[in-house]
Amino acid sequence: MILTLNDNLKTIENQGGGKAKNLKKMHLDGAPVPEFIVIDNDFFQKALKSIQLFDKISGLHSAEEIHEITNELLNQYKFNEDDKNKLSQLIEENNLSHSFLAIRSSGLDEDSKDHSFAGMFESFLFQKGIDTIEQAIINCWKSAFSLRCLKYRIENGLSITQLGMGVVIQKMVNSEVSGVMFSRNPIDTVDRKNIVIEAVFGQCEGLVSGALEADSYLYQRETNEIKDKIIEKEFKFIQKENAPGLDKVEIKSEERTLTDSQIKELKDLAIKLEDINQIPLDIEWAIEGDKLYVVQMRPITTLPGLAYYNKEINGDYATLWDNSNIVESFAGVTTPLTFSLTKEAYAIVYRQTCLVLKVPESVIKEYDYAFTNMLGFIRGRVYYNLINWYKLLFIVPGSASNQGFMETMMGVKEELNEEQQELFNFVDEAPKYSAFRKMAVLGNLFWKFVTIKTVTKDFRDNFAKIYNEYLEINFKEKDLREIKKLYERWNEKVTYSWKAPIINDFLVMIFFGTLKKLCEKWISTEEETFNIQNDLLCGQGDVDSTLPTITLMKLSKKYDENSEYQYLFSKHSTEKLIQMYRQKELPQVIITDIDEYLKNYGFRCNNEQKLEEDDLYTNPSFIFDNLRNYIKMKNYSVDKMYENERKIRDKAQGVVNKQISGLKKIVFNLVLKHARAAVKNRENLRFLRSKSFGISRRIFRAMAYHLHQLGVVETENDTFYLTYREIFDYIDGKSEFLNLKDVARIRREEFEIYQNEQDPPDRFLSYGTNGVSLSNLQIIQSGDLLKHKVRVSDDPDLFYGISCSPGAIKGKVRVAHTIDDAKDMNGEILVTKRTDPGWVPLFPFCSGLIIERGSLLSHSAVIARELGIPTIVGVPANLLETLETGMTVDLNATQAEVRIIHES
Repeated sequence: MILTLNDNLKTIENQGGGKAKNLKKMHLDGAPVPEFIVIDNDFFQKALKSIQLFDKISGLHSAEEIHEITNELLNQYKFNEDDKNKLSQLIEENNLSHSFLAIRSSGLDEDSKDHSFAGMFESFLFQKGIDTIEQAIINCWKSAFSLRCLKYRIENGLSITQLGMGVVIQKMVNSEVSGVMFSRNPIDTVDRKNIVIEAVFGQCEGLVSGALEADSYLYQRETNEIKDKIIEKEFKFIQKENAPGLDKVEIKSEERTLTDSQIKELKDLAIKLEDINQIPLDIEWAIEGDKLYVVQMRPITTLPGLAYYNKEINGDYATLWDNSNIVESFAGVTTPLTFSLTKEAYAIVYRQTCLVLKVPESVIKEYDYAFTNMLGFIRGRVYYNLINWYKLLFIVPGSASNQGFMETMMGVKEELNEEQQELFNFVDEAPKYSAFRKMAVLGNLFWKFVTIKTVTKDFRDNFAKIYNEYLEINFKEKDLREIKKLYERWNEKVTYSWKAPIINDFLVMIFFGTLKKLCEKWISTEEETFNIQNDLLCGQGDVDSTLPTITLMKLSKKYDENSEYQYLFSKHSTEKLIQMYRQKELPQVIITDIDEYLKNYGFRCNNEQKLEEDDLYTNPSFIFDNLRNYIKMKNYSVDKMYENERKIRDKAQGVVNKQISGLKKIVFNLVLKHARAAVKNRENLRFLRSKSFGISRRIFRAMAYHLHQLGVVETENDTFYLTYREIFDYIDGKSEFLNLKDVARIRREEFEIYQNEQDPPDRFLSYGTNGVSLSNLQIIQSGDLLKHKVRVSDDPDLFYGISCSPGAIKGKVRVAHTIDDAKDMNGEILVTKRTDPGWVPLFPFCSGLIIERGSLLSHSAVIARELGIPTIVGVPANLLETLETGMTVDLNATQAEVRIIHES
């Protein structure tokens, strides 16, 4: 029942626990481990059996109850004389009887690859005498049933009735300096080079318990550079006088705890043990006199395996991810089907655009990798592979001379360290064009600019023709092969012709960026001119994106003026109205209006670019919810909405007229005119994008119906967890696997995990094989490049964001995690993580908008300006965690501030 260093590693592992196994392993590896013996698990089980512990806790599930019973039983337990004598004898035989001892718990599943139990089991230091040692062993056993340990086991699905424990009895190191070191950085996972060492004077208990701050050292493996952070030490833990345990004594020291030679010795030991064990390690060490000892070693369970840090296996190239301009289009978790279609569409559209801009085909072919890897799929979220995106912009002649684009790109570069900035070396390797080629491309772009109205009109006309044709097709009446052919034709006619929107995006980038620069340069900075470039874009009118909302407002006014219709909407619930509509029990006028609305806007929905979302055809409740609310609140004045927009625009125009004159004014107004046209055009073309996704949704929902009927997938929705290539290859008989049902199920289970976890950062770096990094959320979070750039207030009630639409309002908030949370808005300030065009009909019910993710040119920002709603985006995530529905805030969107008001 007692193990020594003479026992083999397997026996110690099986009977002595994780801590004992690692001590034996370090001893075999040649590390300086103090002498020790181990009370094994059989001894522990014998004790538990004698007090019938497992019988008495059988059937209990409450950690509190189990803790109370086990504590009471073990408090009464004593060793028998034979066991006590045997223990005394072995302590003597192993040269431990004349030393102070450390008695350390060693759980059988402690320090494993998956569960560290770090800090959960007890240790008792400077113990001496058999009676004291006996009690310390029993107290170690009791720690296996502590509340925190029991809860940890329950949360991780580990058995309580089958737990095992050994106890290490080890020679005590009376250390002058002690600490922990990590062979890999446990805080910054993407740090592949530094060993982290933390040190305190005296015993390490003060550090591992969190009672003391420590000096910290970073040792760079390759350069041997040491970076230290030395703090003022006020206390240390040392041996108690005339009693077991430790005393906390006061000191005042700014001395360095470790010399460079000691740091190097620790570094060499960390590398040696890591190389032998082939896993990142957490090592506790102590120095007594000139002698270094290692007293504990465990795997760092939160880090990836050592191969991740090996350049020859994983590579050391960096990838820069960013979602700031795409998160609105693909909010939250997106399914594989939507992403597989989107990533191909992006590649097609940008290739076609380069051809239109006269980029040589040889250059387009050379950059094929960048085209096919513009997007990344980060735990179900859509991101830009930002360097590839920049590379594609750089292959357009003249883009390097765009000051706004260059400043934005260089701003990103400055966020990186010197090594990471090498990502931008492509700037020097960008295609070199002759002056003639540049003139040809710029001339072509200028011609597109001059003829943008015609280009856009032709695109819209061609789109309308095929859209109206496909709108009449009942795809469910076609077989799978016919549906596939229809999609391929749609892709050829629409996706391959998507040039006008991209050309217009270039114009938005040029003119909006120029307008912003002129405002910053020529308009004095005062509160009334804060983000004046946004105010000047208000009140454009005739923006297609607002038509669904305006139409609902007009219908509401029409129904409210008819007592019969008004009564129907006030009396019946949304569910009842939908039932009456589908059964043709509503007045014919309303049925005709709803039919017409669905024909024109039925493709709209929350997250409308995601095929997995229900549109208004499938679920029209959004229409009836809003009609009922508009009628109830009498909030359907389109003229009032236009008046609000004009006021904001006229006020901003007045500031411009007062501060700018002469040639400056001519230039400014010319830029403003084209910025307004480009932004308006962008919104109208986005509306066509929504229609395009509406057709794709119908096509693939019909496929989902057929695949379910054929038993290929468990449910229709499982189809969205397949890629479109997998579906098409299955139809054509060239699929590498036929069990799509299990593939879809496995992916659905994986994506359910993504739904319930924290969003990855807005911009982050990953290293090496991307799938390895993206499989570990901690690696992703540690690569966050913006975590130190957020404007943070010292006032816990004040939060900052980005101003999108000016104005100030004090009011109650409605925190909406989904669109359903906001469907009965009644003048509150809407607070949400993100929105998309499907949320727009709710905006008239909001007195303000606070959105966590978005940008100045996001759809929400544009429409909020049109409606004159005070709006800020880019607020910190903890604001949504802090706010609750019904709380009061001061929203100053002009200054991009939110202040929580505490009311009695």
